[in-house]
Amino acid sequence: MQHVQRIARADVTGQLTSKTSAGWQEFGRTLRAWRERRELSLRGLADRIRWDYSLIAKWEQGKNRPSFEAITLLDAELGAGGELVTQALRAAMAETDRLRRGTVEAVDAKASTRDEGGDMERRRLMRDAAAVAVGGAVAPVLATLTDAWQASEPRISGASVSQEMIDDWEDAADLHAQRAYVDPPAVVLAGLAADFADMAPHLSRSQPEPVHRDLAHAAARHASLIAGKWFDLGNRREARRWWGKTRSLSERSGDTLLAAWLTGREVLYRRTDPGENLDDVLLLAQQASRLAGDRPSVPLVAALCAEAQTLATLGRHAEAVATLREAEDVFDQFPSQIIGLDSNWALCGTYFDRSLIYTLAGDARRAAEAQSAAEGLYPLEHRTSVLMALHSAALHARTDPEQGAQQALSLVEALPATRWDVRVKATARIVSDVAPEKARALPAVRELRALTTGYRSA
Repeated sequence: MQHVQRIARADVTGQLTSKTSAGWQEFGRTLRAWRERRELSLRGLADRIRWDYSLIAKWEQGKNRPSFEAITLLDAELGAGGELVTQALRAAMAETDRLRRGTVEAVDAKASTRDEGGDMERRRLMRDAAAVAVGGAVAPVLATLTDAWQASEPRISGASVSQEMIDDWEDAADLHAQRAYVDPPAVVLAGLAADFADMAPHLSRSQPEPVHRDLAHAAARHASLIAGKWFDLGNRREARRWWGKTRSLSERSGDTLLAAWLTGREVLYRRTDPGENLDDVLLLAQQASRLAGDRPSVPLVAALCAEAQTLATLGRHAEAVATLREAEDVFDQFPSQIIGLDSNWALCGTYFDRSLIYTLAGDARRAAEAQSAAEGLYPLEHRTSVLMALHSAALHARTDPEQGAQQALSLVEALPATRWDVRVKATARIVSDVAPEKARALPAVRELRALTTGYRSA
């Protein structure tokens, strides 16, 4: 039956490239290198991802362009850390540049008033993302429509953008943040790439100071999300680069609350990285708190929670609980209906933080209370729902290691491979780490430890 399913999918997926391009040949070589590194045959990889082996062979030869679903699945299954996604984006760029030159020149009446090189750079990642996600043929249309909408909006005096464009990028950041909880990291990254590429040339141009600040504000939010998605894909080098960009853009925006919020978000990722010095991460969390100031705000609560999570990861549980309670006191000082930079987080309070910190501290009662309070607040496919379910498995693992590990394995198996990312692995690692030493020889515990090797408990 599985073989039949693979053949059926091959019949409808895997678009032929108009001609063998250097970009897709390079993607194919990278794919083959990762497959051979994992000591998998074509048929062996086909069995894992449920695609026909002959189609995978064509991808490796650069004869067919895989769908976005296939690319993200291959990257996750082979543990390529985003390299296959990156190669695919580059290949799509070259392909859609060629397609667009054949379709857009006739309709892009404003091309003569813009520098062509800057125009190409502005839309480069947008075309990449669109090409991989929905196919090269439609990508030029999407680029043209975006240009047309922007051209139709009146510019702010002395600026290269309109207020509507800035507002649209702020709205886009909200949407990307929401989708980041439910979509695979590579899918979210593709959308973020499209919007950031659209903003990039305006950031480098001379703008009136208010426009300069507003552009930097929207771009900082995108850069933070881009860093997070690269981290989820396992590409820490790119993540660090984009966190640096986030900090510089936050500073340019002049909004210290934004800087506090985004610094706190950076902490939440970096504390799960086993290559990080947690003392340095703790200093970063404390910097976020200083940026937030003393007045009650969502960024201040978020910064304190980030600090509490880091303390708990360091094993300093009493300090973690004290800092968490400080965050809760601040949270209680403003209305529950407050609309902050992440209204979903604000409305749900600190349930996730309580669940994590009390789970790490071994306080089963308070951890279970937090998990119960959050029940129903998140859809089942929401990242927070998955992570808190893993916290619950960790609680069980302390008293019944086999049951807790089996519970975690069931949660992991239910996830699509494209969502089995760094932070999920780090959270699953808690379950095996809290199991008593003598229980680590149990089959389920050993299997879970093998799946999460190289990740710090989150």
